[in-house]
Amino acid sequence: MSSLSKKLVIAGAMLLLLLVLVFYVGRAHDYQQAEQQSRVQATQLSHYFSSELARFKTIPTLVSANDLVKSFVVKQGIGEQAVNYYLEDIQRASGASDVYLMDLTGSVVASSNWQVDYTFLGSNFAFRPYFYLAKQGEKVAYFALGMRSSERGIYFSEPVIDKGKVIAVVTLKVNAKKFEQDRQLLNASDSTHFYIALEDSVIVMSDVEDWRLKSLESLNDEQMAALVKSRRYLSHKPSLLNHNHKPLSEQTAQQNIQLNGKQARFISATETIDIINAKASVLVDVTNVELAQIPRLLWFSVFYAIAVVLIHMAMVRFAGYKKLLFSRHSLEQEVIERTQALEKAQKALIQTAKLATIGQLSAGINHEINQPLSAMNTYLVSAKRLLIKGNIEQASENLVLVQSLIERVHKIVAQLKHFSKPAQTQLRQQSLASMLKNALMIASAQLKQDDIEVKAADIDANITVWVDSVKFEQVLVNVITNASQAMSESEKRELSFDLELFDDRVKLSILDTGPGIDQHALGNIFEPFYSTKTSNGLGLGLSISRQIIDSFNGRLSAHNRPEGGAQFIITLQTNKEPS
Repeated sequence: MSSLSKKLVIAGAMLLLLLVLVFYVGRAHDYQQAEQQSRVQATQLSHYFSSELARFKTIPTLVSANDLVKSFVVKQGIGEQAVNYYLEDIQRASGASDVYLMDLTGSVVASSNWQVDYTFLGSNFAFRPYFYLAKQGEKVAYFALGMRSSERGIYFSEPVIDKGKVIAVVTLKVNAKKFEQDRQLLNASDSTHFYIALEDSVIVMSDVEDWRLKSLESLNDEQMAALVKSRRYLSHKPSLLNHNHKPLSEQTAQQNIQLNGKQARFISATETIDIINAKASVLVDVTNVELAQIPRLLWFSVFYAIAVVLIHMAMVRFAGYKKLLFSRHSLEQEVIERTQALEKAQKALIQTAKLATIGQLSAGINHEINQPLSAMNTYLVSAKRLLIKGNIEQASENLVLVQSLIERVHKIVAQLKHFSKPAQTQLRQQSLASMLKNALMIASAQLKQDDIEVKAADIDANITVWVDSVKFEQVLVNVITNASQAMSESEKRELSFDLELFDDRVKLSILDTGPGIDQHALGNIFEPFYSTKTSNGLGLGLSISRQIIDSFNGRLSAHNRPEGGAQFIITLQTNKEPS
């Protein structure tokens, strides 16, 4: 046997195995789709019936509460024609078959069909459960065959109550055909069918006429006698439906049922209809599932043949591709080497950027340290004078302030030492009033030098924000000293604060009466190395301040005030940690 013949035999054997596999997988898929379709449509069918029946169920309540109906019953027949017209209007508006009123003996005293030959007027339905149960005060939903028309219908009845006593019974009948003919609302198709079975296992509604009024279970003589005695189906004795039932799951089953003279196979799903204590089943026809696999097998065979031809052509040309594969491998190796070189360059760039940031932060911290150093110098000069005057107590207070400023400087310098380490910002719930007070203390020398009037902020000590206290005070000092310097040549020199509270945010505004920010500079003042000062300043303070506020999940922005001066707004998270 030649090599080509062996390959053909192997390909043929593999095709047979794959066709068997495709057949079983395809059939299982179609069954699964049928189960899903039956469940969805069973749910839709149940919802449709429940909503429609619930709508009809409310109508007897409306009629029983009508004063005209009560007056007619109490006055024993006076106003009969008006009640008949009223019941006729209710029947037409609701789409029901009939609406009628019975006295306590079960005799119909008013009816919507009063004008036709088969009117219910004078008929007695005392034997019907929907009458004697309603007479006892219950609201009843009951299926039965019409005594005169033998038409299948659902009856809704309710007692008419006057002064706490039942004086009559109102009944509404809906013809079962209304639901069977409404295929569009039932979302049915030619391959699906449905039936509604009561608790006695008798099918009372179905789109298949041959299934109607047949029993799903075999009834013995005793059960059949009880069924006939109830007169629900009048003299009709339900015969057994030719079917067998095999459960597939809690909701679905496989059923074989006689349809159009032939045995058909269905996947069915069942849902309950509580109003009439019935079960609604939707059946999806799977009789021809096996035959439906033939097109799938044919298409698979075509694709398989194409794949075999392509694979054969690829194997024939494989030798010519070896050189190409070798070249490809060489190119891949070169790409790997270049990628590694790029990664090294990227790491170098990251390290360079990190060093630049450290330099930027160092310059900013150095800029901020000048403020507490100036304050310490002022307090020390004052302490020396107080000691000369012998005012030991006041001098001691100044030294305590100097000591706190030294500790503050130590904390600020410590930030630079830890910056190069991979550490997270240490956020804590801090008092906003306390941190603002500390920042004003550090900047007090600058404020005094520039002759600035500070309007103290009235901030509740219980208001807290989630920040790193040292870094946040650094931001406050930077903004405050910038405002002080900006107002140094202004006629009015006033620094004030404004606070707004929201659900989980707090907005602190720092306002000055200086010349404001040049319009062209508003979009650039937070950029590194951008400075509006001509004599000194590296342009890092506001850039670092914004970075710090951003790390708190906050926002730092600047605006010009309409009345003159600048306004810096700091928005922060309060009462909970930022996400």
